[in-house]
Amino acid sequence: MATYRELLAQKRELDERIEAARAEAAHEALAAVRTAIAEFGFTPEDVFGKPRREKAGAARRASQPEGGKPGRRARHPANLDLFGDAADKS
Repeated sequence: MATYRELLAQKRELDERIEAARAEAAHEALAAVRTAIAEFGFTPEDVFGKPRREKAGAARRASQPEGGKPGRRARHPANLDLFGDAADKS
């Protein structure tokens, strides 16, 4: 059975091999993408889609000061007199 240090050495070697294989695969994928873009004349919008516009509400919320919501009334709990006896308790 391998010792702890031997296993760590094997792990380092495998990590290096994995990283090299990943880099090679990424290079091949990027080359394929560049070839397809050149061949078909894709634009950035074709590849990535059109940029989304920010919603008006998100911009408005981002500009509000922390802790406050200008232009809004504070919420108060509803005091409903369901049984008609609230006036009797004074």
